[in-house]
Amino acid sequence: MSDTDISRLRMAVLASTAFVVFAFFVSYILWGHDGLPIGSDTPGYVAQSNLVASQGPLALLALQGPYDFLYQLFAGFIVWTGIPAMDMEIVLPVILAASLPFLTSRLALIHLGLRTATVVALAVPAWYAVYRIPADLHANLLALILVLASIIFLSKASSIRQTRCIAGLTLLGLASLTHIETTLLFTSVLLVASLSTLRPYPSRVGYAIVAIVLPASILYGVHLQQILFLTGGTLDFSSGPMTASSWILYLGPLLPLTILGIVALSARRTNWLEVVVLVWGTAALLVGMSQYASPQLINFAKRSVILVPTPLLVAVGWSRLLRVAGNVRTRLALVQNFQRGLLVAIVIVIVSSWPLVYGTATQSHNLFITTSQYQHLLWASSNLKSSTVPIFMFNDLDEYAGGLSQLYDNWASAIVGNHLSYLGSTNYLVQLEETPFADPIARAMSTTFMQQIRDSGINNTVSLLQHPIVIFSDFYRPFPLPRYTSNLFTEVSPGVFVDNPTMLGYLSNVTIPLFIGDIGHTGPWRPVPEPWAESLNAFEVYVDKAPIHVQTSYYLNVASAGTYTVSIRYWDQTGNNLTVTLDARILGIIYYNNSKTPIIRDFNGIDLTPGTHTVTIKIDQIPYPLRWASLDYLVLSRS
Repeated sequence: MSDTDISRLRMAVLASTAFVVFAFFVSYILWGHDGLPIGSDTPGYVAQSNLVASQGPLALLALQGPYDFLYQLFAGFIVWTGIPAMDMEIVLPVILAASLPFLTSRLALIHLGLRTATVVALAVPAWYAVYRIPADLHANLLALILVLASIIFLSKASSIRQTRCIAGLTLLGLASLTHIETTLLFTSVLLVASLSTLRPYPSRVGYAIVAIVLPASILYGVHLQQILFLTGGTLDFSSGPMTASSWILYLGPLLPLTILGIVALSARRTNWLEVVVLVWGTAALLVGMSQYASPQLINFAKRSVILVPTPLLVAVGWSRLLRVAGNVRTRLALVQNFQRGLLVAIVIVIVSSWPLVYGTATQSHNLFITTSQYQHLLWASSNLKSSTVPIFMFNDLDEYAGGLSQLYDNWASAIVGNHLSYLGSTNYLVQLEETPFADPIARAMSTTFMQQIRDSGINNTVSLLQHPIVIFSDFYRPFPLPRYTSNLFTEVSPGVFVDNPTMLGYLSNVTIPLFIGDIGHTGPWRPVPEPWAESLNAFEVYVDKAPIHVQTSYYLNVASAGTYTVSIRYWDQTGNNLTVTLDARILGIIYYNNSKTPIIRDFNGIDLTPGTHTVTIKIDQIPYPLRWASLDYLVLSRS
């Protein structure tokens, strides 16, 4: 190794590190505000690190269980030393991301040579993962760093008793307690790579790799069972599988060199690291493809694609390309000049891709809280004084409610501190029932929040109403609050509403604004502002084309068996009749009378059992080709 080559490697590492840090600096300049960290999952880490710093590690384990907790403990220790959690979550992920050029190039230097290591270092800022994961997947990031460090030690081990082997296994075990999903991917990679005759260590190290991650894997299995229970047996949390453009986005502009690297390694491997890189890349792509086999795997698959080892594959592809070009023997000056310029050209291509990859990843660099939302939470932190813990209410459309409520709850934990949350309708909260949702994430969050309320000792309406129940205008839909909700609250500050416990104590019905509460519909239904609608918007549909089924459905949660009345408020005009069913049983038909006024239709004497029931409003297909409806709200009341 010449001094010149060593200097080039150092310069490459420094340049790549500087660009990664600069990229996040730019993101905070463009999208940051109020000294808050970027990323949708970041406020959760802020809250958890504050919890560790103030109440100790056991408080964190009691809250979330012994699953993926090491990053939070590490961050909590930093906060305990006196560094504010917000500042820590801004700086720490960037520091961790800045270590990736060094770690990956160090791994390449051991096995692939100095020049290849230099290209690896240069290719790190062209890796989508280096910008996406530090945005808010901080546990994933620390696990990735621990795994890379583990591979460095294991790749130089020749005996299971060597210090470097023990260190590698220890780091892998720590990674499994940091983020088990990431660690399981790499554990599978190392196991397959251990089957190669090029492995530096004896086969029993492979068994040790399995043993070291087994405890965390068992805890992960328990965690998955808990998630399946909360979501009704599904892991399908995504809007859909990746499109072709998403693959190109994740794999980046250096995709041709990445493919060349996979092809070259498939044809020939000269050391164990090349085996690891080939298996790593292949495994990441195969897991990524699994999303098209089952929607249950979409989230895992997307994270896997991000982890395709672009820097290492690009460097291997570059090395093989140079080797092929160097084997061309010719006296043509043009070809010789091409051979000499190829190295420089590829370096230019790699470096020029840095800002392109950063630009594609910035969609995750937003600050997912507005200044108004932040100010509302600050007000609550400073002014909401009570001897009991406040309950913050969140609500949105079914498909968005779960993710948004989790985000809002995390920000409330990070800024306000100790509180309880509820997702859904005030009516259900007063009955100490969870609001039913169709979306798995919303269903899980609704169940989780309600269970936390019960676990806090709130087991009846009297104890519930001793707690301030708060609605923030930025965190709750529909807003402005409908009249049947606004009379239950008092606006104590602009956009902040606190309950009137006396009014809430008399609340017995469940009122659902139909434009926001549907769990699924067919036909072009849409919310339309109407002056007659007490829910602010009516839920309207207008169809005059070929016959199609036009209907909309809603969940009703029933706490106890009894006889109930279902009431629907709608605009009476001219159109096809509406058939109303409950759990596929016809309750009755709404006949239009063209009064051009809002009307409430009651369906009485409905015997219901405890649980979730489905109400469907369907527009008949005859006698007119026009199918039209304008709906306001639905009320469930005990007869």
